[in-house]
Amino acid sequence: MLTRNSRLLLGLTVATPLLFAACTDNNIFNPMQNFAGTYQLTVYAGHGMPNATFVVQAGDPNFPNEPNGGTFVVTDGNIVLDNNGTFVETNNFLITATGGSTRTDAFVSNGTWSVSGSSFTLNAPLQNSNPARLATRSNSASSSRAATANSIPSG
Repeated sequence: MLTRNSRLLLGLTVATPLLFAACTDNNIFNPMQNFAGTYQLTVYAGHGMPNATFVVQAGDPNFPNEPNGGTFVVTDGNIVLDNNGTFVETNNFLITATGGSTRTDAFVSNGTWSVSGSSFTLNAPLQNSNPARLATRSNSASSSRAATANSIPSG
């Protein structure tokens, strides 16, 4: 069975003359445009994965079900970038209230993504009582389909 890269190489051998004649901006000559796929969460708020652990302070308004505080552990997550420019982000976590039991939950959101030059943008509208989010990053890609986004969210 041919791998995706092998099929691409074989297709390029036949199509290269047509691509040069017909296209001025395409994914083959600009690999930054080819980001569609599933990416695993490897860092959450500066903490390595899996199991990035955070302390929830008593009275934290972001954790109304844990009024006495506790711990918040991000166990894993991913983002799926579809080739139609949409994405679904899923972050799985455990919350343990001080002196209480552990509950499992997930943060799931969706939105759109785009690439322009070396800028990668995620845009998630208001959903599930969470505010709209916009993040633009400078990006880099490797042949292993790994992508690294660097900078601070713009919104």
